[in-house]
Amino acid sequence: MPMVSPKPLGDAQEFDSRNAAYYSKTLETLSRAHDYMVDLFRNDTASSFRDECKVRHKSCAFWAAMGECEANPPYMILQCAPVCRTCDKLSFEGRCPYDENAPKVWGPGDLNKMFERLTKEEYYVQRFEPTILSQPPKGPWVITLENVATEDQCKRIIELGLDRGFERSKDVGEIKFDGTFDEVEHDVRTSQNTWCLDECYEDEANQKVLQSVENITGIPDSNSEYWQLLQYEETQHYGYHHDYIPFHLERFFGSRILTVFLYLNDVEEGGGTKFSDLGITVQPKTGRAVVWPSVLDSYPDEKDRRTTHEALPVIKGTKYGANAWIHQRSFKEVFDKGCS
Repeated sequence: MPMVSPKPLGDAQEFDSRNAAYYSKTLETLSRAHDYMVDLFRNDTASSFRDECKVRHKSCAFWAAMGECEANPPYMILQCAPVCRTCDKLSFEGRCPYDENAPKVWGPGDLNKMFERLTKEEYYVQRFEPTILSQPPKGPWVITLENVATEDQCKRIIELGLDRGFERSKDVGEIKFDGTFDEVEHDVRTSQNTWCLDECYEDEANQKVLQSVENITGIPDSNSEYWQLLQYEETQHYGYHHDYIPFHLERFFGSRILTVFLYLNDVEEGGGTKFSDLGITVQPKTGRAVVWPSVLDSYPDEKDRRTTHEALPVIKGTKYGANAWIHQRSFKEVFDKGCS
């Protein structure tokens, strides 16, 4: 198995010379990549990204020859940029442009309208039995809703999470060369999580719950991040934090405006969601959701600091939950393009 060192492309490339057709295509791919990089380093307008334009896996050229640049662009345009000739896409702005004037789901006043609908209209009152824990003018909206998911649906979502495998939860770290962010572990957050993607997302039980959430919020499911499924064992917790992330304002999907946290099981002791500044603690109950905004009603892109909260330690038992963070614009569309 020969090795080709395509300097200045990055990692040496490996491919199987026994496959004559792809061997020839891979050599052609490397030749085109070399010419592309020569032109790139002659181009002053490429100075902001060319130093980071390199192959970052030994099979990049082979994959490109097989058509993976077109089949799997979120990975290939970043990790194999020279052979895909996509160095101009390494900057987040280059590959994920957006119109800051694109329509948003919430304008001034829409936050209040949603919560008033949920707490006053007969259908929602009978269907979800809302409890108002906080409301304007004294505080931000925080409510609980019952029967958002059935017991069987909750059990199924727990199963889906276990099938995917729970791993230590992480927070946003430092920005990387491609505009995405590292993930880092912190003692303040000791839970485990997984993301409800692919088969989990398409599962019939999960889809029914997502329809319920969409019915509650009046916001398309596409604006929500995929469920973050959470598992808290005894003593595990997530300290004082806020769901709003400032850099989201510079991304197409916009601010996180709303959180719907669904409890998937009862917990023997502990594990509540505490809003310290509001004097509120919500206890887990199967099918119950706690709903709160991350932004202000009058300025729905501006953080509402009053909804800082924490997940209290589980004292006895295990806590399972599902977190839906909902944005001003479509999230899933850009996530699937590698632009989240």
